[in-house]
Amino acid sequence: MLSKIFKTLLPVLWMAIIFTLSHQPYDFFIIEVTNAQQIVAHIFLYAVLAYLIVFAVAGWEKSWQLKNIILFSIFFSIFYGITDEYHQGFILGRFVSYLDLIFDSLGALLGAFLFYHVKKFSNGVNFLREFKKPKLLLHVCCIGCGAYVVKNLKKDFRVVLYFYNPNVFPKKEYDIRLEQAKKIAKKFHLKLLIGGYGHDDWLKLVKGYEGEPERGRRCLLCYSERLKETAKMAEKMNFNYFTTTLTVSPHKDAREIARIGKELEEKLNVEFLDKDFKKQDGFKKTCELSKKLGLYRQNYCGCEFSMPKEE
Repeated sequence: MLSKIFKTLLPVLWMAIIFTLSHQPYDFFIIEVTNAQQIVAHIFLYAVLAYLIVFAVAGWEKSWQLKNIILFSIFFSIFYGITDEYHQGFILGRFVSYLDLIFDSLGALLGAFLFYHVKKFSNGVNFLREFKKPKLLLHVCCIGCGAYVVKNLKKDFRVVLYFYNPNVFPKKEYDIRLEQAKKIAKKFHLKLLIGGYGHDDWLKLVKGYEGEPERGRRCLLCYSERLKETAKMAEKMNFNYFTTTLTVSPHKDAREIARIGKELEEKLNVEFLDKDFKKQDGFKKTCELSKKLGLYRQNYCGCEFSMPKEE
């Protein structure tokens, strides 16, 4: 918030400087200024103003496209130039100059143009920096838990999300979780891959283990199935690593998940990132972040056998 306020104050202060200069009577300036110097001054003042407006608005309106922010800054700067010329008509020895307004407009265009190319260059540098990071396919189940993991991994990896959860029941619950995963993918500018639902096949996989408790044999089969498909997808798409958000939950057995991941690593040409995300208050941070982002948090793992019993 402080950063946004600071960015907003910059163009406001710059407009105050322009107003102060315009408010001075003609004989206030002791040194005689040539027409060329006046032209340069107008272009400079409004180029800086347009640049600072783009900088400020981009900090507040994350949903706006850059081209819309740039157009807004140009029109706002020109509008301010019009009001400033009108203001000068009341100052001793000063007058309204349409020619000055043209140079103000040129300055606004120059400032916006400069910001666009600085941003473009910055994006290019960031792209090269990101490109050097290893690629990681992250299996996500409950994005309420996964948002923290995503944020944590983005620092060191090029993360792609993989939503593959045939265990989730009913279909309505599955759709809610998928929509939340899409929301986070958009929020963090990540690609999201979506596996098939296949709940009937999953039921066949765990047949005979329906009554197992949490962390029992049914859960191990479920971990294995989802990690296997994640690993296969990672190998197919030439990822360097694969892992899962499952370990952030205190209800999941991180050691068993690591064991399954390492077994898959030996069979396939892709490395398993062994991380217990619940460590260092990971689960607590997960809850705090999901609340801040307004994410849906379910009250059961996912399958019908883990649903809370009705009293």
